[in-house]
Parts: sequence; C-alpha cells; structure tokens
Amino acid sequence: MPGSAARRWVGVLMLCALTPWALARHVIQPLDDRPPTEWFGPQAMDAAKAGIGRRIPDMLLDQVFGGPVSLHDSLGDRGAVIFVRDPDCPVSRTYGPRLARLARQYHKLGFNFLALYVNREIGPTATAVDAGGFDGPAMFITGNTDRLEQALGVQSTGDVFVLDGDGRLVYRGAVDDQYGLGFTRDLPTRKWLERALDAVVDGRRVAMPATTAPGCYIDNDPEEEPSLQPWSPEEQHS
Repeated sequence: MPGSAARRWVGVLMLCALTPWALARHVIQPLDDRPPTEWFGPQAMDAAKAGIGRRIPDMLLDQVFGGPVSLHDSLGDRGAVIFVRDPDCPVSRTYGPRLARLARQYHKLGFNFLALYVNREIGPTATAVDAGGFDGPAMFITGNTDRLEQALGVQSTGDVFVLDGDGRLVYRGAVDDQYGLGFTRDLPTRKWLERALDAVVDGRRVAMPATTAPGCYIDNDPEEEPSLQPWSPEEQHS
C-alpha cells in the first residue's frame, strides 16, 4: 500500500461486510428474543485517554479541491468537525447524508466541516467523485494525513472529532448510537455529535466527550495489537 506501507484496513464490529441497504436493515436478535443490549453499541471512553482538552497542533493539509490549507485556518468561529470519510466502508457511506445535513445546519453556527480521507487505496479520481457528491459545505482533506491522524487518534472510519475555536479537542467518537454489532436502531437515541456542537455553541462542557465509533478499523501497524494510546499529562494540557 502506498504511503505508510504498514497500513491495513480491517472490518470491525462486522459492519463493513454489509452493503448500505443491508446495514440499514440488518438486525440480529439474541436467541431468546431479548432486545440487543447497550454492550453492542458505541461505548464511552475515558476522556483523558482520548485526548479531550488537548490542543491539536497546526499543520498544512492537502485538499482534494484546491491547494494546501492550514488546520487552524480551517477552523470556523466556533471550531470544526473533522470526520473520517471512506467510500469503501458502508458505515462511512451510510453516515454521509447525515453528516452533510449537520454540515448545512452547523456551518451557519460557526463550524467548518473537514472530511478526512485516510484510505490510501482509493485513487484521486474516486476520491474527487465521492467528495463532489457530498451535499453540504465541507473541505476535503487527502494526501499525507498521517500527522493529523496521529494527533487526533483516528482508529475507525466512523470517527468524528470536534475542535473548538482554539483548536482543542472537545469531542471524539461516534455520530450517534444507531449502529452497533449485529443490529441497528430504527432511529438514534443518543445524538452525541449534535449534542457536542450544541454544547460548544452554548459555552457548556460536552456531557459525553468520547465514545468508540463503529466502522472499519484503521490499523497503522499490523504488527501490533490495536490500542488507543493515552495522552501524557503534558500533552493533555499543551
């Protein structure tokens, strides 16, 4: 694979084997017909280990459309939403229209949206076609994204990240709780991304600052077991 040759893509939560239609319809109930438990869905993460509160350093980013742009210059008045985008992953495709709607809604409130393409196997033409089909205001970031991935702690194609106007990470995780291992809800019951953006608008602390995110796992080093490395105390307060 070009770039960091060790990168590989592994379907996790058994979601990436499903087509978008199947993902929206697929429900596997336990054998005794009990409803799926919360264990199967996105789980809360330790905020400190997830890097919440850390200021993400500035860096130049390559755009699908246009030249390089500074991360900090890409922040809106209230901040930015950075979401992983992979047209090869059904989870990412399924959430595309929902993220586009949120981009239309919250861009007016001072948030810029950045789509982060991290799958090196997708060619520039396919990336441009996918980006051109996104129905919302966004910047599309591609190319050498390793530094930003590491700074954010990207692990899944379902990951979204909210930076405030100072570039500090205030939320990371799933868009909502609609999809989990082997089941979907008819509608989400916890809209974590929206609630995080509302909290920033209102000047409040984000109540749920970090969750896991169902999607296709992004493994930067296939020789090691996947893990989320906690930020050091110095990094958390930098």
